[in-house]
Amino acid sequence: MARPNYKLRRLAVLFLVFAGFFLVGNLLAGFFTQSSVVKKVEKGKPVNILVMGIDARNAEQNSRSDTMIVASIDRKTKQVVMVWIPRDTRVQVSANRYDKINSVNVLKGPEEACKVAGKLLDTRIDYYVITNFGGFEKIIDILGGVNIDVETAMTHYDPNPKLSINLSSGPQRLNGAQALSYVRYRGGPTADIGRTVRQQKFVSALAQEMFRPSIITKLPELVPELSKHIHTNIPASDMLFMMQVAREFDVSGIVTQTLPGYPFTDPKTGASYWEADADIAKGILDDLFAGKTYDVAQDPPHWVQPAKEPVTNEMLEEEVPPEVTEDPSEVVDTEAGTGPEGYVTEPGDQSEEEEEGVTEGDADAETPETETPPAESGSGEDLPAPDPETQIPSPSCILAYPPHGLG
Repeated sequence: MARPNYKLRRLAVLFLVFAGFFLVGNLLAGFFTQSSVVKKVEKGKPVNILVMGIDARNAEQNSRSDTMIVASIDRKTKQVVMVWIPRDTRVQVSANRYDKINSVNVLKGPEEACKVAGKLLDTRIDYYVITNFGGFEKIIDILGGVNIDVETAMTHYDPNPKLSINLSSGPQRLNGAQALSYVRYRGGPTADIGRTVRQQKFVSALAQEMFRPSIITKLPELVPELSKHIHTNIPASDMLFMMQVAREFDVSGIVTQTLPGYPFTDPKTGASYWEADADIAKGILDDLFAGKTYDVAQDPPHWVQPAKEPVTNEMLEEEVPPEVTEDPSEVVDTEAGTGPEGYVTEPGDQSEEEEEGVTEGDADAETPETETPPAESGSGEDLPAPDPETQIPSPSCILAYPPHGLG
């Protein structure tokens, strides 16, 4: 059986590596200075970074955030804590108004999103990192795809905004467009909360690709893509400092947690939200640093009307079972052109259904599936076999703060 905490810790690996690559092109942009963040780290205080994945396919920064993660880095304890905030989390956006947290960035920008997320978790957010879907797809393709055991057949079509998802169930190797389909799909009874769990599973699998020594040979392609699709307010001087600090960390010191809460329907407007458990949220960073984790689904207060579509921890485990592989070296066999049983590793082995991709729009499971999606030309290219290398490279190029483009 897999160790859930081990799998969750590896969720952060992708983000750490992405940030490291992004820094390579920026290290010469500034000189090391004693900034406030540098002083904060040297005093043993955590540095907090808000990571947002947006649904824009260009450089637009103020777009709706489909993914929000608060990463807290503590040099003193050599730990990185990451809290995944569901996009439908209800937050106060003005004196008399509440809204979903994913609307804050598009309405007021990333600085305000940092303030709102910080208030939710009772902490100060020092920086933000934003990335988009376009970068996600291209990076996956540069890596040569990712092995995923798709839990169930995923079909969704929406003409406006255009969105096409068509994935078969079972183990397979997903290219960039297919991977984006997988992480955006919101089908199933747990809807968006289930999607966040599915994203964690995907990033854990992607981390196994990122830890292969052959990743170094792909840097010339990866760095330009990261530069085009990632926006951050982290100064170059702090980037250099954080890269130096990152060498002190180990993957075993990374912990992730979806913000616990429960479904909530506003009795006045009928809007559906994810209501964060306020008591847990206020102390969740300290708790995670201390080794305490929480079930995602919490019991609502007695005064909250029962949700029409409740989410339970049992439902999440059933809908997205944990992976069984514990060792990153076990994901791909060492013989060229082979992989775990059922996975596609040779060009031309994918079915037409598996070659369907995704276009812009939101993978909302509530949209009726009344039409069979047309085939998208070029959305599912045949991918080469993964490199037959299984050793984990040195973490010297891994940075302890994560950009992320999962929507």
